[in-house]
Amino acid sequence: GGVARPGIVHRLDKETSGCMVVAKNDETHVALSAQFAGRKVEKIYHALVCGDLPRDAGEIRAAIARHPSHRKRMAVRDESGREARTGYRVLERVRAATLVAATLHTGRTHQIRVHFQFLGHPLVGDTTYGQRQNRRLEELLGFAAPRLMLHAFLLAFLHPRTGKRLSFEAPRPVDFDGFLRALR
Repeated sequence: GGVARPGIVHRLDKETSGCMVVAKNDETHVALSAQFAGRKVEKIYHALVCGDLPRDAGEIRAAIARHPSHRKRMAVRDESGREARTGYRVLERVRAATLVAATLHTGRTHQIRVHFQFLGHPLVGDTTYGQRQNRRLEELLGFAAPRLMLHAFLLAFLHPRTGKRLSFEAPRPVDFDGFLRALR
């Protein structure tokens, strides 16, 4: 995978916790990268979004590209964006927020964050894509989220050598579950 990022097959946003896969050799790196590129990897995230989602489950299909004026941000841009698809289901409704399981069918930069902002329900703790809603949430609760409330819960792929399906789950960390308990 190169000297700068040896073994790194995919990335998580800075404050995102959870599962990641790292290759131990070039052959494995190439094979795993091909699975990610071919959308063969199952990726399920737990996310806490601002507000009460109106539906218990759904799918967001909205192309994503660089924001036209904020170059470090992404945005839904149907005319110039790349296809992006996120499925979701509600796990729990809490005070002023909703816990969802989000399934990535594509892997665009900031995809979950951009898609839920597009729905009008940005992620809790996301000051890049949901500053106004998060400020309102903090005023309502009297406290703020410790970070972006996004967790890579499950990662499943085929073992590069044996072809056997491997599935890994990471329990939500203490800060995520502690904030969730405070909302209950």
